[in-house]
Amino acid sequence: MRAMNREPGMPPKTFSEQQAYWSPDRVRHYYVRFDADGEIAFACPHAMSKFFGGKSGEAAVPVPTHGSDWMRCSLADIVRRAEAIGGARECEATDPDTGEIYMIRVYPDERGYSAFIERTPAPGTLMASAEQMVQSLFEHSPDAVYLLDLKGKYIQVNASAVRLSGYSAAELMRRDFAGLIVPQDLPRVREHFYRAADGAAQSYPVRIIRADGATRNFIVNNFPIYDRGQIVGVYGIAKDVTSEYVTEALLRKSISLLEQSQSIAHIGSWEMNAKSKRMYWSQESFRIFGMPPSRDGHVEHERLLEAVTPEDAKRVLDIWRDGWRNRSFQTECRIIRPNGEERIVFVKGQVNAADSSRMTGIIQDITVLKSTERQLLESEQRSWSIIHHHPDGVCALDMDGTLIGANPSMARLTGYSADELNGQSYSVLLTPPEAERVSREYLNTADGIALQRIDSELLRKDGQVIVVTNTVVPIIVGGQRVGTYVIIKDMTDTLETEELLRKSDKLKVVGQLAAAVAHEIRNPLTALKGFVKLLQTQNADPKLPYLGIIQEELSRIEFISSELLVLAKPQVSRVADVDVREVLEQTIMLLATQAVMNNIEIRHCAADEQAYISGDGNQLKQVFVNLLKNAIEASSPGCSIEVAIERSEGELRIRFADQGCGMPEEMVKRLGEPFYTTKEKGTGLGYMVMRRIIESHHGRLAISSRQGDGTTVEVILPTRLPDQPPQQVPAI
Repeated sequence: MRAMNREPGMPPKTFSEQQAYWSPDRVRHYYVRFDADGEIAFACPHAMSKFFGGKSGEAAVPVPTHGSDWMRCSLADIVRRAEAIGGARECEATDPDTGEIYMIRVYPDERGYSAFIERTPAPGTLMASAEQMVQSLFEHSPDAVYLLDLKGKYIQVNASAVRLSGYSAAELMRRDFAGLIVPQDLPRVREHFYRAADGAAQSYPVRIIRADGATRNFIVNNFPIYDRGQIVGVYGIAKDVTSEYVTEALLRKSISLLEQSQSIAHIGSWEMNAKSKRMYWSQESFRIFGMPPSRDGHVEHERLLEAVTPEDAKRVLDIWRDGWRNRSFQTECRIIRPNGEERIVFVKGQVNAADSSRMTGIIQDITVLKSTERQLLESEQRSWSIIHHHPDGVCALDMDGTLIGANPSMARLTGYSADELNGQSYSVLLTPPEAERVSREYLNTADGIALQRIDSELLRKDGQVIVVTNTVVPIIVGGQRVGTYVIIKDMTDTLETEELLRKSDKLKVVGQLAAAVAHEIRNPLTALKGFVKLLQTQNADPKLPYLGIIQEELSRIEFISSELLVLAKPQVSRVADVDVREVLEQTIMLLATQAVMNNIEIRHCAADEQAYISGDGNQLKQVFVNLLKNAIEASSPGCSIEVAIERSEGELRIRFADQGCGMPEEMVKRLGEPFYTTKEKGTGLGYMVMRRIIESHHGRLAISSRQGDGTTVEVILPTRLPDQPPQQVPAI
């Protein structure tokens, strides 16, 4: 029976297939094939026997040349006509001996032409055949087929009606259709039934209740049944569409979920037809563009390009055109909604593989995403700026203590470049005694023990060791510690400041002591000096030389008390334009005699031009006298002292360089401490007074000395040109 389902016009290929297909007990058709020259090349066994004089069951080829001439002529004629039009033809032919009528259909194929010959039934048998066909349709239809009387009772049902309803045929015959209908649908179904009974064909959906209680969905078609012109019943065909309804419901749900998902993700879909120049947009695509959805979801493709901002329009158009050539594209652009709001969208498209005239794609509103990215980038830039421009060294370590990043301050602090630091162990920056201790304290931080600072010694690239403070900050990502930030502060300046504060405390004590000493001894000193002077003038005692010694020592005590007063309280300062060169020359003239007496040469390198500063000339002279006197006292006979003035970048440098014994570095560091002196009869107060005077003039002292090579002291003062206003000097 499978051979009977072969497509019309496609004859059997093998001989065994031909025998099965054209068996005498089942075939009403006859088959003849013609070659490309119009000659008969094959005939089925029945055609051989019926028309060409062969025996029943004889092989289909070769076709004998004898036989029925009327069939040969009919076939030859229709083949010629088929060749003339290059297509299929059909015609009727009548057997002159029996009067039988045959329908001949000729179809062209790749080998020539195929002819199908079918005997037309006699007119008297047509009605019986039609009734048999209707009955066959009724019995074997996959849909429920039934007949109802005008009261709605079942008269006849087919097997599919029994199967689909779950009732037997006898049970259905005892019911009317209303017993199977879902109550909510019954009024509507009755209306359709009455209309069909009135002669109007009906088609409608309905839900029925099966015998097992299950509800099924059907599409029902009702037709009136006529007998001698009168409607005697209703003919019904009911197709079970439950699975289609379920599929449609699932499809609707999928579409709804897709629309909700697109709305949540702000992603719309679209399709463009290059032939019609129209696009289909999803609901979310319309929402992204701020437009009301069209009735059928279609828009002209120019609408998308019209919404793009003028700044992006040309670029997007070029990308769009290239996308058709390259079969895909993606881009980001800005669009303007009808209300003027600007949005940022991501558009991606791809040409359909099955139809190159169609492109499918998505459009996503990424405005919020871009805003978040921008905020994140700004946050990263702020964090980077804090680290990059932090005055202290900042480096990042992984969990193994390996450097994975360092800021410029860290590079300056260590002497290594950032590239040299990356990948190094942090231990290379520590002195060996410090490495184990610092590593242990870092581990404590990793274990969650709070630690504010770690003091250590840092080993620079040039070998210099500096004292630093390390602040350890864990790097937390996703709730897990993945590394450590270390903020390293150079403590050199801090320690120096602390040392200065300690010295300042000493100076405060000295100041308080100075005030007390000045108050307690200056008045007695005056009286003592007066009486000694009186004794010298009125007595000729041989012990008078001792009075001179007493006078000198009292003068020395008075001098010391005067210096203490300078430290103890502010002195009146007379600010004026001071030519430092002139003050220095006066100082040299004042101490020249003392230098000659000690066989010491003072070499003065005078400046070529005036060197002005704002200040107190007497205070500066006091500084210069002390420095030159110290140089004379530190020099051996025959040595020389160089005194020079140099101008450099807005500063005056007054240099006093002797060739004396010099001082070790440890002594130089202690200069300025109260009561510390290198002289046998010194007090340690002279240097403090000098430094205070220089600092009040916004200057500084620089001392360099090497034991055995002499000492050089530079007084560095800010210069002022003659046309600049005087700078106020604080009182000392």
